[in-house]
Amino acid sequence: MDVTSDIVDKVTHQHHGQRAPDEIIANILATLNSLKNDSDDIVAAIVTSSDGLPWAQVLPDDFDVKRFSAMSSAILALSITMAREAGRGETKNLLVEADNGNIYVLQAGPTLLLTVFTKATTNMGLTLAHTRGAAELVEQIMINYGATQS
Repeated sequence: MDVTSDIVDKVTHQHHGQRAPDEIIANILATLNSLKNDSDDIVAAIVTSSDGLPWAQVLPDDFDVKRFSAMSSAILALSITMAREAGRGETKNLLVEADNGNIYVLQAGPTLLLTVFTKATTNMGLTLAHTRGAAELVEQIMINYGATQS
């Protein structure tokens, strides 16, 4: 696991791409707040670029924004490679079921990711449906602004 931590540390300290305009960030943040407020099972959410930069987040104070951004990017990239190598096609989303809750990583357009953290007692189908809807809204925000995701 030390190798994985080293990779995440390196990605965390790199700065690729550009910051999105404040209006886009505000709309994405509103989407995240709505997602969290509409579901008691969702405890945190973050939108990141696929290269690991945080865009907007609704996270508890004990979450390291840069670290979780980098990990979301790395784990989705690994799952994409794994699915292709196994002949399963394109990765739609990634679900991590853990003892104390779940983590969903979904693509929100071509180069953004939505990562959601849930309680352990969550209804996975319902929270995944809410999360998919939020990912689609984030993608639509980018389309509406004609933004090039970076």
